[in-house]
Amino acid sequence: MIGILGIELRRSTAVLAGAVTAVLGVAGLYVLALTGQTELWDRQWNLLAAFQRVLLVILWPLALAAGAWQAGRDRRDGIEELLGTTPAPGRRRRRPAAVATALCLTAGYLLTLAAGAPKVAAVAGHPGSGWPAVTLVGVLALVAAGCLGLGIGRLLPYAYTPAVLGAGSLAALLAAIEVTKIGEVAKPGPALLLPFFTSTLSEFQAVAGPVSAGQAWWLGGLAAGGLVLHLATNRLVRLLAVVPPALGLVLAAPMLSVTRAEAFPVDPAAVAEVCTTDGGPRVCVTAAHSRRLPALVAPARDAVRLLAKLPDPPVSVHEAVPDLGRPQPASAAWLDSDNLGQAGDAADLTARILAGAGTPLCTGAGDSAYPDVLRARAVAAAWLYGSHPVPGQTFAADELARRDAMWKTFTALPAAEQQRRVAAVRAAGLTCGDQAAALGIGAAR
Repeated sequence: MIGILGIELRRSTAVLAGAVTAVLGVAGLYVLALTGQTELWDRQWNLLAAFQRVLLVILWPLALAAGAWQAGRDRRDGIEELLGTTPAPGRRRRRPAAVATALCLTAGYLLTLAAGAPKVAAVAGHPGSGWPAVTLVGVLALVAAGCLGLGIGRLLPYAYTPAVLGAGSLAALLAAIEVTKIGEVAKPGPALLLPFFTSTLSEFQAVAGPVSAGQAWWLGGLAAGGLVLHLATNRLVRLLAVVPPALGLVLAAPMLSVTRAEAFPVDPAAVAEVCTTDGGPRVCVTAAHSRRLPALVAPARDAVRLLAKLPDPPVSVHEAVPDLGRPQPASAAWLDSDNLGQAGDAADLTARILAGAGTPLCTGAGDSAYPDVLRARAVAAAWLYGSHPVPGQTFAADELARRDAMWKTFTALPAAEQQRRVAAVRAAGLTCGDQAAALGIGAAR
């Protein structure tokens, strides 16, 4: 069998399909470097595994078309009738093609993972949970496409079949993304039957084990159905090709009928805190960002020193993870996770901690009060820092003029009143109250 497989690898297009899969996969990862967006996958193994699945929107139709092209080889070479006269059963002759296709597609997918691994290994603080299962399901998805292509290509051994399958499946997958986008917010439903994820994960999320298991059942059923079509020697057996996908769907449905929060839960290990232990003011980040802790210590302790201007000031700094729903202790200053990664230098990082007097932003961008809240938080940061604007802030001329006017109005108040209002901004931030109203300065106040 090994010798036959070697011959098959040399004479078939399976190796080419695997090579194209690897090239497109690696290009899909690193083309983001041109726009500085590699953080979509290079911060954690979970993110890399999930982003690879996103790339299947292109790779899946490619594998489907490659399988169909492989299945039509004998007819294109004009030897289909000749091979039919040999005593070897047809399924024995076709089996090596299926094995070669599966092996080469698997190799192409894993080579993409290997290409991204060095960058992730250099940056990731916490590996994430469940990423091997996400990767293996991605491999199974690609193999299922190849096997399905082999089966359909044998059923319809025409020259145009690969092109129609490739283009048609790409259009269908893109349409499926649009159809499932609306329901994805609360309950993914059919979106989890797709070979890829329709959205990226955060560094604090994982793919639930039952979801990976359900997808494996469904995609395994598709692969088995394709193999039945490819290897079957009579029409009755071909009719049975619908059984494996149907069985896989039945087994997968209970596991995939979950809410979005259940499908992509918060990973407790990723949000666990990693803190300093050197006796100075405590500085903590999540395990997912543990490699950023050394760079945060000095700016965070500088922020604690500046926050001492307030009554009952915070004595520690902690990274705030979005949507966890836990209250902020009055003794802690919080830094939004997004700000932790976006700060340009130490002074910028200190200023971001001081925004809102050490509280995270609770108001969403769609809220009408959002601009006023941002301005109030910036004034509080500038008062604590001792200069306006604080480091790292750049604005359009009209916005800068408005903030300058707010700053002049605020600093014209008595010193005790300035301190009281910044303390009120912090108190409002601790309970997600209206920080703009607490400051009491601005066009709408």
